[in-house]
Amino acid sequence: MLKTVAEMSAMDIMLTPKTLLKRAVPAAALLVLAGCGGGSDSDSDLQSVNVALSGFIDIETGTRVDADNADALTLNSTPRSTAQSLPQEYVLAGYVSAFNGTYPSIPDFPSFAYAADPSDEFSMSLRAEQSVELQAFGTREGASALRLSLSQGGGEVDSATTNDSTSQISVTNTRGDGSYTVRVESQGPTPMLYVLSTAVNSSGQASSFDWPAHEFVEGEAIVALDAGPDPVSAQTMMTQANMVAAQELAPGLWRVKAPVQAMAVSGQSAEVATLDWIRSLKQQPGIESATPNYKMQTMTPVDEPLYGAQQWHYGLLNGPTAWQLAQNYGAGVTVAVMDTGLYRASSGNWHQDLNANVISPLPPGTDFVSEQFDNDGQPGRDNNPADPGNSVGGSVYHGTHVAGTVAAVVNGSGGGGVAFESTLLPVRVLGDGGSGSSADLLAALQWVSGPSNGQPRADIVNLSLGGLPFIQSMQNAISNATNRGVIFVAAAGNSSTGTESYPAAFDDVFAVSAVDGAGELASYSNFGPWVDLAAPGGDASRDGNGDGRGDVVVSTSVINGTEETYIGLQGTSMAAPHLSGVLALMKGENAALDYETINGFLMAGDLTVADCGSQNCPRTDQLGWGLLDASKAASAAQATPIRDLLTATPAVVSLSSEGARTANVALEVYGDDSETETVTINRISEPPPWLSIDSGPAVNDSGKAFEFVMSLNLEALEPGVSERATLEVTYRGNGSGGTERTLEIPVVGQQVTDQQARDAGRHFVLLVSPEPEGGFFSTEAQTNVVAENGRYRFVFEPDDGVPPKELNEVSPGNYILVAGSDLDNDGLICHGGEACAEYPVAGLRQEITIAAGNPIEGIRMTTSYSRPSISAASPEQLPRPDFQGYQLLSPNPDATNVKALSQP
Repeated sequence: MLKTVAEMSAMDIMLTPKTLLKRAVPAAALLVLAGCGGGSDSDSDLQSVNVALSGFIDIETGTRVDADNADALTLNSTPRSTAQSLPQEYVLAGYVSAFNGTYPSIPDFPSFAYAADPSDEFSMSLRAEQSVELQAFGTREGASALRLSLSQGGGEVDSATTNDSTSQISVTNTRGDGSYTVRVESQGPTPMLYVLSTAVNSSGQASSFDWPAHEFVEGEAIVALDAGPDPVSAQTMMTQANMVAAQELAPGLWRVKAPVQAMAVSGQSAEVATLDWIRSLKQQPGIESATPNYKMQTMTPVDEPLYGAQQWHYGLLNGPTAWQLAQNYGAGVTVAVMDTGLYRASSGNWHQDLNANVISPLPPGTDFVSEQFDNDGQPGRDNNPADPGNSVGGSVYHGTHVAGTVAAVVNGSGGGGVAFESTLLPVRVLGDGGSGSSADLLAALQWVSGPSNGQPRADIVNLSLGGLPFIQSMQNAISNATNRGVIFVAAAGNSSTGTESYPAAFDDVFAVSAVDGAGELASYSNFGPWVDLAAPGGDASRDGNGDGRGDVVVSTSVINGTEETYIGLQGTSMAAPHLSGVLALMKGENAALDYETINGFLMAGDLTVADCGSQNCPRTDQLGWGLLDASKAASAAQATPIRDLLTATPAVVSLSSEGARTANVALEVYGDDSETETVTINRISEPPPWLSIDSGPAVNDSGKAFEFVMSLNLEALEPGVSERATLEVTYRGNGSGGTERTLEIPVVGQQVTDQQARDAGRHFVLLVSPEPEGGFFSTEAQTNVVAENGRYRFVFEPDDGVPPKELNEVSPGNYILVAGSDLDNDGLICHGGEACAEYPVAGLRQEITIAAGNPIEGIRMTTSYSRPSISAASPEQLPRPDFQGYQLLSPNPDATNVKALSQP
């Protein structure tokens, strides 16, 4: 995690936060890096001198827990006698068992008892044809069948039962809308875990609640050698290390086979023997890594139209109106994405949703990654900016995701970019693991400005990277390119800090902070007087736009190494390309625009949601000059703008019982201050029952500005359900030949208390040794926490050396930080069906270094029952063959049940 001052990191982590480790080392010696989607927290009550490590664990939207799970029954042994109320959209983990009992003993592992809880009952509102799904998970006692039933008024509506071949079942409401009871019953002798879920609007994507168990080739492995010896020496070494060389995949990287004797283990299957052999390889000297040779399979891309449900970020920045205005869609504008490069298939084509917009032919010298950081098979700088993925760990193809937000094509599948006809110039400056050097970035910045006697190689440069200090030579390179007409955009960083992050904080660079679906500063986003404006970056721990899902930005990516798809990420890395795309729209309308002109537009309020009149907009440290408004930006760029186009501010209205229940929506006519440009209202659509229009324009009203006052009718909403509608305003302008147009105002309404109600069960936060022993990771320190207002807070204290050592005292060293629930009370967390959080991201765990006298505060993670689907691309983490979970500490050696003695 720690890089020298000469190094930087891509902001490259998905779905969950990655954090700046404050004061982990002296600032003059080392630079600590921030990742995409995380940040420290500034709550003052955790700022303590008696802290080794502290932070927060956010809970995924809609998460609930069975009130009488086995862990809860250790504190109160009486199962719940009444139905537990649930919202209409949720994901819940639960436990049932027909009997009391004790789990089978494990060597050097205390015995754990479990309590009887034969059935769980839940009450909820369901709509006609809405389904409730259940996935069953066995425990250390084995697996039993579960029965799921749906009833109303004492009469059963539907039922289903799991069996040896089917662990996923569902029941469907074949009646009308109403209140129903869902019951989960144990049908066998062993305790069981399950995950129950339902949603009003299915996303069409199955969730994984267990660590993936992908198939692999029996008797084969992929091995990386430490020193990268020549092929002859490598084969000799591998023979001595109990493997047979089969194919050199790259220098030092080999596909190997197991000797016959390694597979001929009595009583073992070929699969188990293969895993045991691979574990033995990892212990051999000279072996950097050894992983199974995983089998790949195709995954169908998510079908997302341009204005699809998961394109909330485009609605938030008023993209639909901008596309009406800037109908060149960025054509003729070149955007350089300086990042990890772009995914390139074996056919030679780029990602299918980017290929048409990538510049061809590529100019020479587009890969600036020096040999120290390179892993593309051609060490050092070259002419191929393809992202090869990480050699160790997972890759989210960060540059591909960023490029998709800028310029993914509109082709009927997947989403579209902001400037979906602009030209992409991939420039690779980050190598393995999203890391690189300031020297490489500096060389790329000098290159993109073009030869002294020629033109710049790009109009706009997107820099979704950071973690550098101020470097004068880099400032000089940026200023020189700016003077030649290049416009730079950079991510502000994801450390929830006001400390300057470079390159974003350089002069002549637009620094972009991130907001969630409600336009509020994301929990991880950096801020400060050096931030210029904000754009959608997402926040997986929030549902700011009220669509029933965590706010993530969906864009082009790759999973399992070769499967092109769209995935959701969060971070200022995702915010910056929104601005780059909008600038491309502007340059497509007016090629003469440069940094100075656009900065003037920004300060005058012409690029942001706020209406500042003729005066400069007031700025804030959180959002700079304001939240990006693509439509205003596109209009500002036009030499002869359309002057009778009606637009709404805000572009998307979000009303909820937890947030704003009323909204003032300003309708404005684009154009100058002339009173001659007016529109006449022709029609206004009827609002749904849950939305009231308290005041607004009438049919035949004319003018330049109108206002709707809207309010939420809570009594017309089901608790926990997000409703969506579009208010249509049809109008005719007195310009453009009196063309009739329709303005659509998306409105979302919710009666929710989700943030307060989110609960994934009591969490055990552990610091464990990085390497497992005997199938388990050794736990060095532990603290127990319960949900408070939808999140968990935890603190580890430094080991003071005074006996007895408390469970939450930690000594200096390297650790993996994990947290999770123990719903079946077996002394293990994070196995299938239980909540799990890993730092920085579940499935992509990284070590944390705790040093004496240097507290690490403000760590953020996100917990959920789901598991990541990126697996074969990150073989050191996923799948996890034989992973049994993380082992809890017992407060004393004689304890038979750790939780009976360690109450919160």
